[in-house]
Amino acid sequence: MDASKIGELIDAEGFECKGTLDPKGLVTLQDVRDACAVDKCQHYDKCWACPPACGTIEEYESKMHEYSNGYVFQTVVILESTLDWEGISAAMENHENRVRALADTIAAQAGDEPYMLLTAGSCTLCKECTYPDKPCRFPSKRLTSMEAAGLNVTNTCKLAQIPYNHGKNSLAYSSCVLFN
Repeated sequence: MDASKIGELIDAEGFECKGTLDPKGLVTLQDVRDACAVDKCQHYDKCWACPPACGTIEEYESKMHEYSNGYVFQTVVILESTLDWEGISAAMENHENRVRALADTIAAQAGDEPYMLLTAGSCTLCKECTYPDKPCRFPSKRLTSMEAAGLNVTNTCKLAQIPYNHGKNSLAYSSCVLFN
């Protein structure tokens, strides 16, 4: 798939912001991965898409650098306040739904062409993950977060020349797709 086609698919899902990047400029950081171990999201060592099960940051960086094109795309909302938990939750659900739809569309159209899609937050495909007792039910649909891959989201947005912060009371959930 070419860059213009991927861009059209991102636009079709209604993401509010997108920017292109060269995946060879992506750098994984151990301190980002280490933040996962603090387990604020309660998925560390409980999910196939999260550390340590998802692979090492060295593996991610090597794989990312095999691609020649990329997009960072965002769901951006303005909240009533920084404590607008309903708005935060709705934005996350909206982002997850749009990313899942984009992932399904890319998978259907990419054929054998390789790509990597990294999202915000942990994989939510299954209500309960089989980790560590059984293999993932849907390994080809599993989505790993940018942070689990070791990417600093702010730095990745800068590389794509898009803002991480969109202003007062704004919230942006960021994801990326890498391809050739």
